[in-house]
Amino acid sequence: MKISHKLVGSFIGVSLLTGVVGVVAVTKSLTITQTIAMEEAEHVAQVLAASISHNFYSQQTVSIDQAPNLQNYANQLHELQKRDIVVVNKQKLILADAVPENVGAIFEHDKGNEVQLTMQNGRTMTFLEKSVDYPQGIKLIVVPLRNEQNQIDGAVILEWSSLYNEVLTQAKPSLIFIGIISFGCVVLALFLGLRISGSIAKPLQSVTKVAQQVTQTSNFDLQASVNTEDETGTLANALNHLIQQVKVLLSEKEKRSEELEQALSQLQTTQMQLIQTEKMSSLGQLVAGVAHEINNPVSFIHGNITHVDNYIQDLLKVINLYKTHYPEPPQTLQATLDELELDFLYEDLIKLMQSMKIGTDRIQEIVLSLRNFSRLDEADFKQVDIHEGIDSTLLILQHRLEARPKLPAIEVIKNYGQLPLIDCYAGQLNQVIMNLLTNAIDALEECTQKQPGKIWISTQVTANNQLQIVIADNGIGMPENLLSRIFDPFFTTKPVGKGTGLGLSISYQIITQKHQGKMWCDSTKGEGTKFIVEIPITQRRAPL
Repeated sequence: MKISHKLVGSFIGVSLLTGVVGVVAVTKSLTITQTIAMEEAEHVAQVLAASISHNFYSQQTVSIDQAPNLQNYANQLHELQKRDIVVVNKQKLILADAVPENVGAIFEHDKGNEVQLTMQNGRTMTFLEKSVDYPQGIKLIVVPLRNEQNQIDGAVILEWSSLYNEVLTQAKPSLIFIGIISFGCVVLALFLGLRISGSIAKPLQSVTKVAQQVTQTSNFDLQASVNTEDETGTLANALNHLIQQVKVLLSEKEKRSEELEQALSQLQTTQMQLIQTEKMSSLGQLVAGVAHEINNPVSFIHGNITHVDNYIQDLLKVINLYKTHYPEPPQTLQATLDELELDFLYEDLIKLMQSMKIGTDRIQEIVLSLRNFSRLDEADFKQVDIHEGIDSTLLILQHRLEARPKLPAIEVIKNYGQLPLIDCYAGQLNQVIMNLLTNAIDALEECTQKQPGKIWISTQVTANNQLQIVIADNGIGMPENLLSRIFDPFFTTKPVGKGTGLGLSISYQIITQKHQGKMWCDSTKGEGTKFIVEIPITQRRAPL
């Protein structure tokens, strides 16, 4: 319940209580007035009864024979008291009456037989007489009439309505005054209640409304209006000060939260970079070590193949000369030559030497690609041939591009532009190319379409002197709602166990932070995905 309603209700209660007190006071005054009038009437009636007993009881009883004299006396008393007087005997026979015609009749206006009861028990009683002349009724009092032996021998009935009216007339100004005072107290209580409610409750409601709005809308720019300098004004000032303090605290909290989020983000980024750097460093060292260990025996074999080929050619010349000078060899030698199939050995040996030379050349190319990919034998930041890094990466991934059971071969379509040497971190840029190509191959392996999988690789120099690398595939693609999250750390669309969600995130950081470039993705569900990378052709080494 609102405080204004409580205040108004309290003052209405006070006003109602005041009104009740006034009504009780008026009612009590009327009761007192009636009691006073009744006591006076009883006193007058007893005096009249004593006077009648003294003047007319010469004998033991009052008889009807004395009625004329008693009637004259009653008339005198009526003129003196200005009220009706009736005298009856024990049989309720009227001996005297202000109305002479009633003398000799039986008094029957006491419906409750109050006259008979008074003569029986000697107690004064009152009753209301109603008639045609008095439809509202007149008040009558009955007192016993006693003889000289103090025996009840009749009753005196006295009308006291006029006496009550006289007393009421005298008390009426007091009753009116009490009523006016009571009504004034009610009006004053209501006026004070409304006035106090307006001066206290309304400012409190205004302050409460502002507090609720601040709580519901979190708008800490709201202020409670201060119109007075009393306690409500002080409360409004205190609320405004509290709102400002909460605003400052929330602002500091948000600032601290942003700082903590930035610190956490930087920590996660640093952690990922350290993990990936350590991973790539270990991988580079492993690749370089393997390449070095393979390169030594391969170089030895490749270097000696030429000599072996020369030696074989010389031996073949000797065999040919022998066949020329000795066309008919001994039978034992001929049997051995037939068993060895010398002509076949001659042709196959030449093919074998050519295959071995091609194989060692291929191994040297792979070793060179591994060394180019790891870049451990070069400076960290330098000018490199981007196409060489792309080709080295493709050579490393060649086993995933070839046809396998239930997986067709993946065609790589290269569209290289004329590029200068690019300033970059070669090892990290190779890592980006490796991640993009690996994602393209994964997408094509998951694709169930019947057409062959294809990967397009294109490079060019843009109008603003940027190197642009585009790697696209015709795989399963991605829905539009995922494109905004693909560079988030630990976000991946691959099944559990096939991806960590770090490859694209780290690649994005390498391009945007290490190379001050841009990287974005275009994809359509069911049609394929395209990654675009742009970095400056010439740039300075990024700060550590």
